[in-house]
Amino acid sequence: MATTLILAIRNSSTVQLPMVQLEVFIITGNGLPKTPIAHELFSVPPLSNIIKTYTIAGALGYELQADTTSGSDFTANIFTMDESGNLIDAQRVLGSETVPTVAFTPVP
Repeated sequence: MATTLILAIRNSSTVQLPMVQLEVFIITGNGLPKTPIAHELFSVPPLSNIIKTYTIAGALGYELQADTTSGSDFTANIFTMDESGNLIDAQRVLGSETVPTVAFTPVP
C-alpha cells in the first residue's frame, strides 16, 4: 500500500517561470468525502526540477489536481512509494497520461 505521494516537476525552458497550483486529497473510505491534505501555489525556475512529497499512509486512494501557466517545456510526473521506500509502478502517472484540470475541487 502506498504511503508517500511524489510529484516530480521539471521545467526545461531557459526563460519560462511557470506558476503551479495544486491540491492533494486522500480518500479514506467508500462513500466518504475526499480529505484535502495540501493546497500549494509555487513557481518553477527555468532549467530546474522540484520534488514535492505528501504522506498518504492509511488512505485507500489519492487525487492530485494541478494547473500551471507553463508552455511545452514543463513536465509533471506522479509516483507513489510503499513504507519501505520502493516505487509502486502500477500507481505512477506520467505527465503525458494526465487529464487537464477543468476546475479545482472547492475546499471548505
